[in-house]
Amino acid sequence: MLPTLKNGDIVFFKKYKKHKSRPKEGQIVIFKHPLKEIKLIKRINSVKQNNIEVLGDNNEFSEDSKKFGLVNNEKIIGIITSKLIIPKLKIF
Repeated sequence: MLPTLKNGDIVFFKKYKKHKSRPKEGQIVIFKHPLKEIKLIKRINSVKQNNIEVLGDNNEFSEDSKKFGLVNNEKIIGIITSKLIIPKLKIF
């Protein structure tokens, strides 16, 4: 599958609230990497109690739960709501 988002895309998200937000399969989330000091954006593959399994859209090259395991819900920063699409301008 081709990536839904690319480096440099501008996204909008709603902040994750511990007892109010419920992550669902198929949603795209921003979260803190469980092992490194970086943030990632991945799609939720499954929800298991207080943890989520995340997978990248480009399975062959993605660093996701297959490499670092489940992500605790407390690591979630937000849930992506949309991305800004900037039309390409034609110059005549």
